[in-house]
Amino acid sequence: MATAYLLGHPVAHSLSPAMHNAAFKALGLPHLYEVRDVEPDRLGDVVDALRADDVLGANVTIPHKEAALRLVDELAAEARRIGAVNTIVRRSARLVGDNTDGYGFAQSLAAARVDVTGKDVMVLGAGGAARAALAALGAARSVAVAARRLDRASAIAAAAGKPSRAMPWADARQTARIDVLVNATPIGLHGEDLLADFSFTELPRVVVDLIPTAAMTPLVKSARAVKNVVVVDGLSMLLHQAARSFTLWTGREAPLAVMRAALPRAT
Repeated sequence: MATAYLLGHPVAHSLSPAMHNAAFKALGLPHLYEVRDVEPDRLGDVVDALRADDVLGANVTIPHKEAALRLVDELAAEARRIGAVNTIVRRSARLVGDNTDGYGFAQSLAAARVDVTGKDVMVLGAGGAARAALAALGAARSVAVAARRLDRASAIAAAAGKPSRAMPWADARQTARIDVLVNATPIGLHGEDLLADFSFTELPRVVVDLIPTAAMTPLVKSARAVKNVVVVDGLSMLLHQAARSFTLWTGREAPLAVMRAALPRAT
């Protein structure tokens, strides 16, 4: 038996174990998926321990996705392009850092029939999830990246290239109109209402919340109450990025229907 881990802080709320363990069982694989709450100062030691023979690899989540870049032996092209690692794959004694978040984000939009071509998009946040979203938004007419730390927003907007630009958080709160809103912050994970701080003259036609929780976040709940607004919740991205990680670890096609059914509500 080999184990795959989820490394983050906090991770107790994660729905990933249910998905991956259901997938292992469905394919008759003698593997296990477990969460490990890892404080930042312990991340290096925990990643190094992934070289053991009984380890498949790991998922990496908040707040470690960017730090993990420096802790692996090799970076896959997607991780290098996005600038963050959300999946570590053990290859003998070497660790390969990859990123399935960009794929998961793109698949979640496709599943909801959302096409960003020619649209004006605002991404809130400047961490690994925001980086992954930006990698999939190249067809947008414009992408504004807003974060409480303007230097971080500027860095990821510059790395993404056109059509991305950074925007101060205070300016984002007063935005008049955009086509697509992507929440790549943790705001809403503990019930915070993101929209309470924003003054949209009109709610965007597409609202994407990347927080993968069983309960609807206040943003998702508010957006679903508005007619003609397409809402993509965090469970959809979670599902599709998880399926890609599963394949990287096992070399097997992920049983997507089984993984979807393991989530607490349909995506």
